[in-house]
Amino acid sequence: MNRNEESPALKALVGVLIFLVFAGFYFYLAPYVSDGVGDGQADRQTGSMSSGQATSAEVSPASSEDQTQPSAVDKSSEYLTLVNKTHGLNRAYEPDDLRTVRATAKDREAEYQKLRKAAAKAFNDLTAGAKEAGCTIKLTTGYRPYSYQKVLYKQYIDMDGKEKAEQYSAKPGYSEHQTGLSADVSSPSVGYQLVRKYGRTKAGTWLAENGHRYGFIIRYPKGKESITGYEYEPWHIRYVGKEAAAEIYERQLTLEEYLGES
Repeated sequence: MNRNEESPALKALVGVLIFLVFAGFYFYLAPYVSDGVGDGQADRQTGSMSSGQATSAEVSPASSEDQTQPSAVDKSSEYLTLVNKTHGLNRAYEPDDLRTVRATAKDREAEYQKLRKAAAKAFNDLTAGAKEAGCTIKLTTGYRPYSYQKVLYKQYIDMDGKEKAEQYSAKPGYSEHQTGLSADVSSPSVGYQLVRKYGRTKAGTWLAENGHRYGFIIRYPKGKESITGYEYEPWHIRYVGKEAAAEIYERQLTLEEYLGES
C-alpha cells in the first residue's frame, strides 16, 4: 500500500487508542480522585463535630475535671478552722460571741448548750427547717471549754481504756467543741441519746441530707474514719458556712480533705 492508503487506517487506530486512554482514566482513576475530595470534606466535618463534643464535655457538670476545680470559698475563714487529733487550740481559747440556741435538750447542762453567733443563728434556722419537714432536732452539747473536755476525756479513758476512748473522745485542747462551731444533736426518737442508729431515723436522715443548706456538715461521716480519726457520728455536726458546706456535701468530703489536710 502507498502512504495515502495507510493514512485512514492509522487515523482510526490513533482514535481508538485515544478513546481507550480516556476511558481507562475515567473508570480507574476518577473514583480515586473523587474519594480523595470526599475524605477531605469528611475530615473537616468530623473535626467540627469533635470540637462540638469536646465543648459539651467541658461544660458537663458530671466531668471529673469539674470536681477538681479550685474552690471559690476563702479557706482561711474562721469558720473553717481545723481542729482534730493533730490540730489543737490554746487551752485558754474561748469564743467571745457565744449564744444560746432555741432548741435544746432539757436534761443537759445549759452552760454547754451554746454556739458562736453565726452558728447559733444557722442552727436555729436548721431546727426550724427540720420542724417544717416533720422532724424534731435539738442540741445536746455545743461549746465545751478545755477544762470540761479534760474531765470528759479522763472519764471515758477510765471507762473504756485510752485506745477505745480516743476513737470517740478528743484530748483536751483538740476537741471541736471548744471552737463553739460544733454541736451534738439528737431527737426524741432515740431519747435524745447520741447513738449511731440516729443516722437511720427520719430526723437523722433529714439532717444528713439537708444540714449543708444551713451551713453544717456531718463532721465524722461513715467510711471516713481513717481520715477523721473518729468513729462515725451521725449526731456531730460542724458549722462551716453555706458555701463550704455545699461543696463538702456535693463532693462527699471530710473537712480534712476539703482543706487539703488529709
